[in-house]
Amino acid sequence: MSTPGSYPTPEQQPQHQPPQKKRRVWPWLVVGVPVLLFGACGVAMVSSLGGDGDDAAVTSGPTPAGDAVAASGPDFPGKLDDDTAAEAGATITGDDLAYTVGPLEAVDSVIGSYLCSSVTIENVGSAQNDFNGYTDWSLQDPSGAIRDATFGTDRPMLNSGQIAPGGQASGSVCFDARGSAAPGTYVVLFEDMFSLSSDRLAWVGGL
Repeated sequence: MSTPGSYPTPEQQPQHQPPQKKRRVWPWLVVGVPVLLFGACGVAMVSSLGGDGDDAAVTSGPTPAGDAVAASGPDFPGKLDDDTAAEAGATITGDDLAYTVGPLEAVDSVIGSYLCSSVTIENVGSAQNDFNGYTDWSLQDPSGAIRDATFGTDRPMLNSGQIAPGGQASGSVCFDARGSAAPGTYVVLFEDMFSLSSDRLAWVGGL
């Protein structure tokens, strides 16, 4: 007990604990949540755009002679290792869609001259699938130049949309003939613009 007027000893002084610092949670939420969302979206995109992982294969139509050639399809200038090729008129199936591409035909209209192929796409899978009649298609001419698909002819064109399981879509895919169509080997090329795969389907023909 302290006497009047005296100061408390250190033992008698109240002990004040320093306040504990609270960890801030919001910076981790601000950084972590977008990272998790971005990762989930990336996984979903890969699974949805990458297809089922099956390799494309020629399922019907004319096949070249010879086992080695038949396995990879007919050769053409600029053919890549992952290309699946077939003669014009054949069906190539990949990612649950069966593509049948007919031989090229010269088409004249009031707008210009075109080279067109009739295309039928059948959904042979169990889920709805997308298709596009313009951005996925191109044509390699005898000189090796590759031109994109166009529209403007009076033919029913292959548009864009979805195909239900067991359904199909058909129409023409056309390319600018650039004033004249030189004789030689032409290759109609398909490459899914929204897929992470670089594999191409190719139909080889001539004029």
